[in-house]
Amino acid sequence: MNIVDYIRRKEQEKNRKNSENNDNQQNISPQDALNKYSQMSENELMTELFKEGSVSSGKVSAQELDNFYNSASGYLNQEQRNKMKMLIEQLKRS
Repeated sequence: MNIVDYIRRKEQEKNRKNSENNDNQQNISPQDALNKYSQMSENELMTELFKEGSVSSGKVSAQELDNFYNSASGYLNQEQRNKMKMLIEQLKRS
C-alpha cells in the first residue's frame, strides 16, 4: 500500500467514526441525558449549552429554539421564562 492510499484509508476511518459519534449523540435517551448533565455545575451546563445549542453550530435552528421555548415555557415560572428567553436569544446570535 502506498502512502496516498494509507492516508485516504485513515481519513475514511476517521470520518466514519465521527459520523457514528454524531449519530450516537443524537439518539441519547432522557435517562442518559439526565446522567450526563445532572452532576454539572451551572457554568459547565452553560458551556455545554453554547457548544451544542448555538445556531452557528448547525445542530439547531432558530425556529427549533423558538419551538423549544414555546413548549417548555408553560412549565416555568416567570423568572425562569425570562432567563430561558435571554439564553435562547444569545444562542441565536452565537
